[in-house]
Amino acid sequence: MKSNRRYRAILAGLLVVTTLILASCAQGLVALDMGPRAWVGGPPDGSEVPWGTVSVMCHGYAGGGVSHLELWVNGAFANRATNTAPDSEYFTASMTFETTGPGRYVVHCRTYGGDGGGMVQSDPVNLTVAGEEPTPTTEEEEIPTATPTATEAPPTEVPPTSTSVPPTPTQVPPTSTSIPPTSTRIPPTSTPLPPSPTRVPPRITSFEVSKSQITLGECVTFSYVVAGSPDAIFFDGEGVGGPSGSVDRCPTATREFELTAEVGGQVVDRATVTVVVIQPSPTVNAGPSITNIQESSDHMDWPDVYCNYCQYPGQVTISANISDPDGVTGPKLTYRINADGAQWQSIGMNQVQTGGPYSAVISGESLQHSLNPPVPTGPSCTTTRTLQYYVQARDGLRNLSKSATGTVTVHYCSIVR
Repeated sequence: MKSNRRYRAILAGLLVVTTLILASCAQGLVALDMGPRAWVGGPPDGSEVPWGTVSVMCHGYAGGGVSHLELWVNGAFANRATNTAPDSEYFTASMTFETTGPGRYVVHCRTYGGDGGGMVQSDPVNLTVAGEEPTPTTEEEEIPTATPTATEAPPTEVPPTSTSVPPTPTQVPPTSTSIPPTSTRIPPTSTPLPPSPTRVPPRITSFEVSKSQITLGECVTFSYVVAGSPDAIFFDGEGVGGPSGSVDRCPTATREFELTAEVGGQVVDRATVTVVVIQPSPTVNAGPSITNIQESSDHMDWPDVYCNYCQYPGQVTISANISDPDGVTGPKLTYRINADGAQWQSIGMNQVQTGGPYSAVISGESLQHSLNPPVPTGPSCTTTRTLQYYVQARDGLRNLSKSATGTVTVHYCSIVR
């Protein structure tokens, strides 16, 4: 009897395991739901982008659906894309922002859940715009220090005022009626009242900025320390928490920033710092000469790298003659597939022999990274796409040259499963 029960228990366990295995197979390669996610599809971290309009591919996932995606650049809102199908768990959008000059641009994508599940932010992607940063022509501006205002109550003992009345030589006997107040009012003295024994008035002891003069596109960090007992502290009109801290800003014009400490809605102490923003100097000298640009072929096969049975990818070789009396540095080829959502990608160009042309090879896998997500076209390789490209290089004095944009016809192969 015991052996029969043991046999039935073992059989039930095997049925449970078999059910789990079949459920796992039915799910295929679907990943476990780890909560909302956001990531940047391109440009890759460390890319160099042009001056002007830059496209960023944002991807978002939320189990209850994605409401919208946002693009943030250097800690500031830059763009938004609303999901027209908010019940969809995945949402991808290409958004643009404007680069205002040479420098570093830190990009984040944010995903907002459609079910009120909140927001999640992607890892940062660092982009740069090439160019020389001009040497400041003015001396470093001295950072003003905070000084007490006329309304501050310093924690020093109040000296006696000069308006005190000395005692009379004879004592006045008390009268049977109360003495009415005099018609003359004694004005208050200019000496502030001493602090209360339980509360010390706030005082800004430090308000500094990391750089008082920057080139357009740079960011600075403000730091502050407030002593005493403030009810609120405001930086540039926005409330900040804690008696000390730091705030990052990327000003686009010369302006003054203010820090205030308040008690009961009244400003008790104030300090200001001015940041000077200068425009980048344009490049005067011409860069290297870029001539005789050629392509190895007018077409190539470009298979979908995600399919299980595709042709091996072809490739295109782009070459150009690049020369300059001051030398050539950083020659590179920049390219993309001319389609919605495509991102510019760059690879270096090498010189096979001294005096010869510079060249670079673009493979099918490289094109796949340019177009993300891939465009499904059906079980064939007959769809035609246009590959755009240009060549750029600097001379020994860091002057930049850039060729006109050329095109190459490629065939796109994607198999829909």
